[in-house]
Amino acid sequence: MIEFLRDTLGHTISIFTIMNPLSAGVVMLTLLDEHVSKKEIRGIAWRNSKAVFIAMLVLFLSGNYIFEFFGISPHGLRVFGGIILLVMGFNMVQGHGKRVNHNAKDQTAALEREDISTVPLAIPIIVGPGMATTLINLSINAGSWLDYLSGITAILICCIASLLILQRMPFIKKKLGTNGLKVLNRLMGLIVGSLAAQMILNGVLGLYKLFFT
Repeated sequence: MIEFLRDTLGHTISIFTIMNPLSAGVVMLTLLDEHVSKKEIRGIAWRNSKAVFIAMLVLFLSGNYIFEFFGISPHGLRVFGGIILLVMGFNMVQGHGKRVNHNAKDQTAALEREDISTVPLAIPIIVGPGMATTLINLSINAGSWLDYLSGITAILICCIASLLILQRMPFIKKKLGTNGLKVLNRLMGLIVGSLAAQMILNGVLGLYKLFFT
């Protein structure tokens, strides 16, 4: 039980940091009219959380089978995925938010949509390349039903936390201010960068053992 709780906590921290709902919340507010009601924001947050949960669950449960089907080495994923996370972490530390997951065209298209909860807020802003890499890596490392239960529990916790943050984003932004959000974003960037470095190291060591031992 202690090991299960430890693994769940570790997965939760990793997933939540890469989700970065605070940064996603700022993007959400920029895509909405400034006079949008609290009820509308709650509705968007609820639909977004459902879409994010489904997308993350599919990636986590199917990731291992996808790589087995194509015969791709998990070590290669760790190296490439680590590089993606490293770029994401670097951008976060520089104060660029989630720019890895969306671009100006996505934002322009979002402004023309009636509902932004699924596209682009859920995909690709929250569930982008970095999140996909992380979930597939967790899926590959899962060796028992407890590992899968730990991963699913972490995903559920993070989606609930993201829901609460997005629903209260106007209040959070007002209290923390732009500078406060940037500071938190940079702190999360340090964690993402550290996770990326560890993932790259594990991948490189795995490839070395695979080809040279």
